Amino acid sequence: MRYMTRHSVWALLLALCFLATIPGCASTRSQEQAPDPAMAEVQVLNELLVSYETAMADGQPAKAREAAEQLLAREPAPWAQFMLAAAWAAEGNRDEAFRALSVAVESFARDPVGAGPVAIDYANSLGSADNSSWDSLRSDPRFPALVARAKAVAWRPEPLAFDAGPAGEPVRMKRPAIDSEPLRSLREAYRLDAVVAGATDDLDRVRRMCRWVHERTSHQGWNGELPSDALGLLQIAEKGGQWRCVEYGIVMAECLNAVGIPARTVGARVRNVETELFGAGHVFAEAWLDDRKRWVFVDAQMDIVGVGSDGTPMNSVEFRDSLSQPNPPIAYHPALALCLYYFDSNFDAADGTRTSIMLGPIGSKVPTKFQRIHPSPAPDRFTHRVADFYAAPAP
Repeated sequence: MRYMTRHSVWALLLALCFLATIPGCASTRSQEQAPDPAMAEVQVLNELLVSYETAMADGQPAKAREAAEQLLAREPAPWAQFMLAAAWAAEGNRDEAFRALSVAVESFARDPVGAGPVAIDYANSLGSADNSSWDSLRSDPRFPALVARAKAVAWRPEPLAFDAGPAGEPVRMKRPAIDSEPLRSLREAYRLDAVVAGATDDLDRVRRMCRWVHERTSHQGWNGELPSDALGLLQIAEKGGQWRCVEYGIVMAECLNAVGIPARTVGARVRNVETELFGAGHVFAEAWLDDRKRWVFVDAQMDIVGVGSDGTPMNSVEFRDSLSQPNPPIAYHPALALCLYYFDSNFDAADGTRTSIMLGPIGSKVPTKFQRIHPSPAPDRFTHRVADFYAAPAP
């Protein structure tokens, strides 16, 4: 019997998918500069995570439990408790599984954000029929109460406060030259004009391109050497290769630029990005709609374009704010929503320089580390003012 479920794979990939370079976001490109003991500890945790996944996939829950216990000893975090509980459940030990689950769930009551994105993913899916990790527990009378408790204490997006004043010194993105060799080659190689042909407006063009990019491949969160350009990544996808969120963001932005819609990649990070061990960031794109004079959130990995209930396009901050509503217009994975705290982007500015800008809620400071051990280069500009981050592209 194979115990590794689709949900378990998602949770594990979420845990590991931010260990490689994230352009325009918190980066691990300076890994070799990290202190050796810290890096060694993270490597051990990585190896234990892979051992856990492999054992669960191979139907060896006892071996997976040993890996989970070692993880918990090194990192007493809620996500490790959830993994331990899944291993106990696979072994058929309900009492130990419920004990570990109860400890994990109660961590949310103490600190919902601090529980981390991977634990949020587990807790959010605890009662889902798609999650077979807990099938052996569902008939137990303790299970419904545990699910109810998990829902009651689960993290939910809260409104974030930004400076709503007019732009002070806006950083304007240079419009990409659609006839440049890279964009022309990309457009012609994949007949991108045909992808958006017949669209009624810019938003429709973005939606069509988002769906097209989404359908090129599937998500994987493992480290690996991948091209850093859309053309190379699409060629990899044609051969069966998969992308992380980073690559989805790159391909989405470049494909939109190739058909004349200014776009940029945006990196998002959790509030506690400096101390979170795994899953502390996400990458997507934003597109400028000339006909509406607005930026719009575009997550090709999830096939989501941010549009409100009234049809108004939403930028990333507006999309994040919509998730705090009682009935959000678009459902978004809670573990990814947790990442929408800091927003940053790296692009060619109107003055011809390469620049970076980061937006953080009022009271936040520039993160100096990413996931504990990786130095995080300071952006050229840090602001709490939304208008600074959302200046229109230069003509």
